[in-house]
Amino acid sequence: MASKKAVLVYILEILRDETDANHTLSQEEIRSILAKKYELTVDRKTLGRHLNDLYESDNFNIKCEESTLGADGSIRRTNFYMIHPFEEAELHLLIDGLLASRHINPNQRQDLINKVSSLGSRYFKSHGGQINSTSGYLMRSQELFLNIDLIEKAVTEGRKISLVYYQPDVDKKLHPNLDATGNERNYIFNPYQLVASRGQYYLVGNHDNHDDMSTLRVDRIGQINVLDIRRKPLRDIQGYHNQNTFNVQQYMNEHIYMFGGESVTVSFEAKRSIVNQILDWFDGNVTFTKVTDHKVECRVHVNREAFKYWALQYMQSVKVLSPSSLVFDVREAIRDGLAQYV
Repeated sequence: MASKKAVLVYILEILRDETDANHTLSQEEIRSILAKKYELTVDRKTLGRHLNDLYESDNFNIKCEESTLGADGSIRRTNFYMIHPFEEAELHLLIDGLLASRHINPNQRQDLINKVSSLGSRYFKSHGGQINSTSGYLMRSQELFLNIDLIEKAVTEGRKISLVYYQPDVDKKLHPNLDATGNERNYIFNPYQLVASRGQYYLVGNHDNHDDMSTLRVDRIGQINVLDIRRKPLRDIQGYHNQNTFNVQQYMNEHIYMFGGESVTVSFEAKRSIVNQILDWFDGNVTFTKVTDHKVECRVHVNREAFKYWALQYMQSVKVLSPSSLVFDVREAIRDGLAQYV
């Protein structure tokens, strides 16, 4: 004979797995599942009391339909279901994020998708199995989650880390950066924030022997050690002298590619036909002036090196106006590119 606590657990499992707002169970259907799945016989009155206890506790997100019976105002409850922590649309968004993550290998991705899917009822249909997600050929995801834990620890505790940084080569393998003696180069880094951009994780921070901000691909980092040394104050970093806390949203708006270095205010002229792409890339962090039917002048505060590459990508539709040094660099890059085809 199962204890009351065990019966309550079984009922919760049934409601979790078999119900949602669109799929309910009557008391009789729950009795039937208890008998078939758990080989447990519960009489109607006992089951009714258990369901009422779960419903009235307000701790388990159990809902039902209520109707009044008789002159005494007695309540009949039926069509029970559980409200799940995530709606189906939210679960799909989480799974889409996993599918877009290039740093997770296929087996880990499917395992995580299965775990996310289990947060819904059995009626939730994940589209993860029908969508092929492109993965990079360089996979170090076994270390990735450990690296993220260590980095988060260092960021939270405000401590420096030591690390080795890896770069891919033509053999499609990762190789550590080397020092002047040919040994693995060990970096001391001041970590400020983990960010995700275009399917990759990046660590934003400062190389200890430099004064500017840098970004590192987390899946290129190895041999992390959290040091018992306080990291540099943010105000000691170039461009952050008046800041005590790292503004993640501002950084992401300015760094459309994850390059380190300074941010500048850029003016450029663009075809009206690419306004949609401009808003996508700069996340609305752009001002439009001198609007005509065919052209528009734009102004944005952005990472200088990142904007140079963006302007080259859209060079048929974009003309950089200022600063003059950036105009010169883009012009030279275009000239160098054309020389490749002469």
